[in-house]
Parts: sequence; structure tokens; C-alpha cells
Amino acid sequence: MHPALCPMLDRAAYIGGLDGVSSLKGAKAVGVKPTGTMPHALIIAFEDQVKAWEAFDEVMAPDVPRIALVDTYSDEKMEAIMAAEALKDRLDGVRLDTPGSRKGDFAEIIREVRWELDIRGFQHVKILVSGGLDEKRIRVLSEAGADAFGVGTAVSNAPTLNFAMDIVELEGRLTAKRGKLGGKKQVWRCPKCLVDTVLPFKALPPQCPTCRSKTEPMLKPLVKEGEIVAKLPKPKEIREYVLKQVERLSVEDISH
Repeated sequence: MHPALCPMLDRAAYIGGLDGVSSLKGAKAVGVKPTGTMPHALIIAFEDQVKAWEAFDEVMAPDVPRIALVDTYSDEKMEAIMAAEALKDRLDGVRLDTPGSRKGDFAEIIREVRWELDIRGFQHVKILVSGGLDEKRIRVLSEAGADAFGVGTAVSNAPTLNFAMDIVELEGRLTAKRGKLGGKKQVWRCPKCLVDTVLPFKALPPQCPTCRSKTEPMLKPLVKEGEIVAKLPKPKEIREYVLKQVERLSVEDISH
């Protein structure tokens, strides 16, 4: 991926509802601290999981969560136990990044890790998972006991929206080509059920066809004669707006 794309993708991911981003430039673009965990390379360089976890704990700043990667050499359950016994109360979580080629029943692996941590008194240790996750897989793994998720491919290579821009009105004259609806339009959205209604621009505001509530106009001027005329919200404000809408949607709605 080109480095210049990372801030754009991270910004889009953050305002879309993700809790954080990992790249330095992406975090700077949205005004948050970058978040991430140790890589497999760290453990491989030490050739010893415990030494790598302890070195991470020794060197990293106190405000950095101690998340141990627990699938480099041994069974995930056994490495999670090793990490918990090595760092004890200092351990915030364990991360499972097992390749898809050997995941097997990943949900069952998570259940095993949760059980073994809990029975040893490490209920405070969270379980993070990553590697080939999407919105449907996250739901299954969450139900199995996973607390947090690292998603990359499903966000950066997300399905695209197929759309085109067409001239439908020229200085007040209707000019749409065949297959297109002529004239300037307004999109009216119901704030309760998020149903959209498209009408001619000068038409009166409609009621929501589903719940009969008042609708709000979605198309508002952003740029006039080359000048930005709208108040541009900060990434955090956009994210809060998005999350309020996502609360009303199901996983199936988002997927489509």
C-alpha cells in the first residue's frame, strides 16, 4: 500500500466507527494517539516469548497497554498462560493473530483461552484477535469471548460503491440523458429509521414513508465559487454522528 494512502484509510476507518488506528500519520490526521501491539518479529528476534514480553513491558511507556502476542511458537492457550504468569497484573490482554491456514475452530480456541485465564485468576486479561476478520466473523468471535478486534484487509479492501456523476440540469434547463431522472434533486432522510426519499429540489419536505416522522434535507452547500462555505466537523464529531446511525443498523444492513 502506498504510504500516502494510510492516513486516508485510517481517517475513513476512524470516522466509520473504529476505536483507533495504528499508523503514526493516520493517527495524526484524526487527532488521536496511534494504538497497536507487538509484532511477531519482536518475539522471533528474541527467540523466546517470555523474554520478548518482559522486554516490551520494561521498555514501553506506562500508558501503553501490555498486550502479549500469544501464537508465535506454541498453542495459543499455553502461550496465553505463559504471558499471564510472566507479567501477572501488568498484563492487560493477549492477542491471537493465528493465520487462517491453521485457525481451525477459532471461536473454540478463544473459549479455551478465556477459560484457562479465568480459572487461574486472570479475569482482567482481555482477549484481542486479528487476522482476516470482517463484520460477520467479529460477531461470532465476540460471542465466543473476544473483547477487541484488529481489522485491516476488510477495511482497506472494502467493497466499493458503484456510482456515477451525471449532468441533469444546466442553468435551470432539464438536460438529463436517457436512463437518468432530470432536474436538481434533494435527498430527505428520516432521522429515526434512516429511510431516504429523493424528490425534485423544490418539492415540499415529505414524511418518512415508514414511520411518518419529519425528514431532514441531506444535500447542503459545501463549496461555492471555489470557497468552502460549510462548517467542516472534526473527525471525532463525524465519528460520533456515524455511530449514532450505526446503532440503528444490523450487520446485514451494513454489509449491503
